[in-house]
Amino acid sequence: MSGKQTVIIDTLGKLLDDGYRFNLWCLDCQRGGISGIEPFAKKLGRDHPIYVRGHVKCSKCGRKNVEVRVQAPAAGERPVQG
Repeated sequence: MSGKQTVIIDTLGKLLDDGYRFNLWCLDCQRGGISGIEPFAKKLGRDHPIYVRGHVKCSKCGRKNVEVRVQAPAAGERPVQG
């Protein structure tokens, strides 16, 4: 096997439906915050895999050196499954 292969865990639409959010952290200016998934789903499409590198710009310094982590919904906010 040569190189790294992307593994699709879920789509933006599925994460949005389940109440997840993104935790963003700028590696350049060391600032972060919580962002909803809806703006990314509107821009990239609901069927887009959760790989969003290069689509996030820091609101403080304007650079794209931003880590994006998926944050689970708080207790009691998750929709009932099944």
